[in-house]
Amino acid sequence: MLSLARRCALPLLATLACLPAYNAHAEGGFVSLQAGITDSRDMDDFGNAFKIHFGPNITSRVSLEFGLLDMGTASYNDPVADFTDADDETAPTFSGTSHGSVSRSAATDSEQSVATYTGFSSAHPQGFLITFRYRIPLSDDIDFFLKTGANLWWADYDVIEVKAFQDGTTSKRTVKTRQTSAVDQISGGGFIWRVMPDLAVRAELETTPLDSAEFERARFQLVTIGAQYEF
Repeated sequence: MLSLARRCALPLLATLACLPAYNAHAEGGFVSLQAGITDSRDMDDFGNAFKIHFGPNITSRVSLEFGLLDMGTASYNDPVADFTDADDETAPTFSGTSHGSVSRSAATDSEQSVATYTGFSSAHPQGFLITFRYRIPLSDDIDFFLKTGANLWWADYDVIEVKAFQDGTTSKRTVKTRQTSAVDQISGGGFIWRVMPDLAVRAELETTPLDSAEFERARFQLVTIGAQYEF
């Protein structure tokens, strides 16, 4: 989270400097810390999500939120090798290769037949969030809210190479580690329950797609809960 904060410091200060002074103090402000889980139908394994939100309450119902988001590491399962028909002329095959490519080579005088998969393995998305939140009071202590805005995200990702040899053995190595980034929409909703005049429990569900030239489009859902302090 420290690297995330350093990366976002300059755009955050620039954005705050552009806010009208009367709006920034009209209804006070808030800061929240939340943790939870990340999920996606487009990837196989996921990490835990951590978020910090802060910003001004523009009116009693509308807030401008800035956020730092760490979505944890998400990854695809490695392809599965099939050696059923492997011989000198026929290299092994792979299943589960939709996120990469496969090359196959027959045996030579010095090498056995081999199939080589090269593809996307995992990514660790982080982001800087700028959203608007609209709250709808349900009771004196509980509000429902909706939010939408921009997710300025980046992710370190790994590309792996998996080889399946004629003799039934396999090998795996990381062949490339790179970073990609983009801007996508993030939207969601949730509840704020004020347990004290200035302290509340905040729970929410958010969804955001990640899509860039290097990162095949994947949609993520984040379910988080935490505490919010209002001042």
